[in-house]
Amino acid sequence: MDEALPPEALLSQNLAVLRQCFPVLETAAARAPHVAAELQDTVAALRGVESALHQHRDALRRAEHFATLGRLAAGLSHEIRNPLGALFLHIDLLEEELRDPSPESPTLIPQTFSEIRTALTRLDELVQDYLSLVRVGSIELAVQDVGAAVQAWVAEMQHRAAQQGVTVHLEGHTTAGPLAFHPSTLRRAVLNVVQNAIEAMPQGGTLRLECVRTATEVHLRICDTGVGIPAEEVARIFEPLYTTKPGGTGLGLYIVREILIAHAGRVTVESVERQGTTFILTLPA
Repeated sequence: MDEALPPEALLSQNLAVLRQCFPVLETAAARAPHVAAELQDTVAALRGVESALHQHRDALRRAEHFATLGRLAAGLSHEIRNPLGALFLHIDLLEEELRDPSPESPTLIPQTFSEIRTALTRLDELVQDYLSLVRVGSIELAVQDVGAAVQAWVAEMQHRAAQQGVTVHLEGHTTAGPLAFHPSTLRRAVLNVVQNAIEAMPQGGTLRLECVRTATEVHLRICDTGVGIPAEEVARIFEPLYTTKPGGTGLGLYIVREILIAHAGRVTVESVERQGTTFILTLPA
């Protein structure tokens, strides 16, 4: 016996069947005037069913989205404890040094402030990651020049790339043209992938970003010459809370996927160990 389809897949299947019915019914109505009114009523009823199915599918997606947010909140509460613990520890150390200075105080105090800043940065990143997921379900798209936006976003990472010996090449952005997207969330998706690419090239390398526009889609290809991703990990990298990086939250690529889905797009990956990785962000044109 075939395995039962999930609700969303079943709805999509039903919608596809309904769409196939419409042209047949409308053609029949045109050829048989005496039954045209009845057929038109049937078509209208079926379109109403289609609309209801669309709404039900959207409701299922929202429910799944918020169920995932609940699981992520539980995971984040665990992640937040580490930087919070570090903050309390270093604040206590700082208090002791200020109350009873020692010969090492001139060295210890700046180091302690540095550790506090690191912990605060970590907390901010966790909060921003979670907020990105909360907001992605209600974004509003606006038509803008996507190539110009990508150029500005990549410029933000140029300094960090140069520090790590990574050369950045941007191609095709001048002909990418207008696209409906949400600037701040799509920026986060692009920068998450770019940051991962830079981190995958600790000894330096080349990062190439290419905008390609077709009749129906815009593709942003982000290619690095880094360490690559093992084949057994590729299938899991978009799972929430899955990470192989020390100190990673496992939210970065999950956020990328959710942002692309919210734009009616998709993200795919091609990777070969020790040769590099290519992420392809695809959006409807």
